Amino acid sequence: MSRFVVIAEARDGDYRPSTYELLAQARRLAGSLGGEVAALTLGDDAGLRDRLSGLAHRVISIGGAGLAPYSADGWVAALGSALDALPARGAAPQVILFGESPRTREVLPRVAARLGAYAATNAVDLFEDGGRLLLRRPVYGGKAYAVHEIGAGRVLAAFRPHAFGADAPAGLPTAFEEVAAPATESRVTVLSSEAGAARTVDLTEANVVVAGGRGMKGPDNFHLLQELADALEGAVGYSRAVVDAGQAEHAQQVGKSGKTVSPTLYVAAGISGAIHHIMGMDTAKVVVAINTDPSAPIFGYADYGIVGDALQVLPALTEEIRRG
Repeated sequence: MSRFVVIAEARDGDYRPSTYELLAQARRLAGSLGGEVAALTLGDDAGLRDRLSGLAHRVISIGGAGLAPYSADGWVAALGSALDALPARGAAPQVILFGESPRTREVLPRVAARLGAYAATNAVDLFEDGGRLLLRRPVYGGKAYAVHEIGAGRVLAAFRPHAFGADAPAGLPTAFEEVAAPATESRVTVLSSEAGAARTVDLTEANVVVAGGRGMKGPDNFHLLQELADALEGAVGYSRAVVDAGQAEHAQQVGKSGKTVSPTLYVAAGISGAIHHIMGMDTAKVVVAINTDPSAPIFGYADYGIVGDALQVLPALTEEIRRG
């Protein structure tokens, strides 16, 4: 029985890092709870599936029209059909794991409704305790965490990037299988697609995020954020106030209505720390806050706080880091 199934999402010639993280956690849990690990691939990842060899007991590839270019209707039909047929193929999953992404947010609820399964999004942990399988996710705007026990019935769960390490032992004997997606008509026709401006590091998957708020005093100073991010091999994000002012793209917004990030290091420069913003970065491992106001709420979430002007502190930090 494949107790865990990971939906492998491809992008830019490889699977997203969250795919490897989820497979690693599934292997850890399968080692303690029993059962197999399966990876489900679909769409535009032809030629990539060999990269999953050793990482799962079986890799099931869904092929067919309507999967590339991506359309939500095609993916929902393909995933719903494939997951529904898994018990007959000797793989009755208990948990289907997704990485949080725009596609996941569009597809997961519809697949769960189609299957009559439970759904959980924005999860941060999946772990075993005394033989029980437990899932943790934030509630009440990130002010608390709920722990859910996974019992009978299927659960579709989406996890934040960096929720798990990808270093679990691999080397599993892997069987490769192929299934055909059902023919389906999409209500939306993709006429063309245009890539946004290329970024060295994806915001949601970056190990380091340097984020700026109103305290940066406008776009003329945003290069200070980028210089520190470049020195740390990280990505740049912004608060909602900056994005609402039209000074940065929504794709770089961190917060409830923007991106959720879980980096190893999060630098908040000139950000007050409204709960809307905290909800997007509260699972960062280490938070460094820079603000001129010593009573700014962000300091209540920070591991290290610097009371000072970000326009002066950021260049000094960048210089020290470059100096090594």
